[in-house]
Amino acid sequence: MPLRGRCNLPWRLVPSCFFSGCLLLVAGCNLHKTSVHPYPAQTPSTVIYPHRWVAPLFDPEMAASTLDTHERDRWQQPGRIVASLHLKPGNVVADVGAGSGYLMPYLSHAVGPHGIVYAEEIQKGFLPMLHRRARALGNVRIVEGTASDPHLPAHMVDCFVLLTVYHEVQQPIGFLKTLRALTKPGTQLAIIDFDKQRKGYPPAPYGHEVATDAVIAEARAAGWTLSTRYEFIPSQFFLVFRPS
Repeated sequence: MPLRGRCNLPWRLVPSCFFSGCLLLVAGCNLHKTSVHPYPAQTPSTVIYPHRWVAPLFDPEMAASTLDTHERDRWQQPGRIVASLHLKPGNVVADVGAGSGYLMPYLSHAVGPHGIVYAEEIQKGFLPMLHRRARALGNVRIVEGTASDPHLPAHMVDCFVLLTVYHEVQQPIGFLKTLRALTKPGTQLAIIDFDKQRKGYPPAPYGHEVATDAVIAEARAAGWTLSTRYEFIPSQFFLVFRPS
């Protein structure tokens, strides 16, 4: 289950977009650091949506200026996202592709001291940030996944959350099938990402968006059924699935 390709990218910042009000445009790929091309999945990801390309991984060095800002809080509404999941004290939640841990404190508070948050990430550059945040919370476990295995426990997770991660998934159906195999009765899957068709603020960064219909079709093919959709994030879809 290859999840995401690796590419260390220099970015050009253009005012008034993306997380801190900047649109991140790919300016090229630093090939002396990696042999992977900037868009490693420039082949059809599924037969359902043959033009569904995959974005490169986000650069951990840009977390402070883009992922963890008050500007993002205003439009992302992380508290409202977590409230919409109706998590209960004692629940187990997996933040898949946790990045810098932006959502971690909200999830931690929702499941309480007897719950568990698995913050899963495949990029080593994010791990120190995740560990720092986890130490202050007490109920978070950091999981270093791989491109083929998220290393999450089977039949324990009440909710998988993918916040602005899905557009980086190379093999979406295989990836969602892997999560499906880890479910227990009642598990939900929340996918929040930039919608290719929406025009709200902030605009979807070029190449870092995916069509809502593609996500729903891929999830259906992987054994998930759309349960709920929320519309309060202007430029992102918010889809909640249940196992079929």
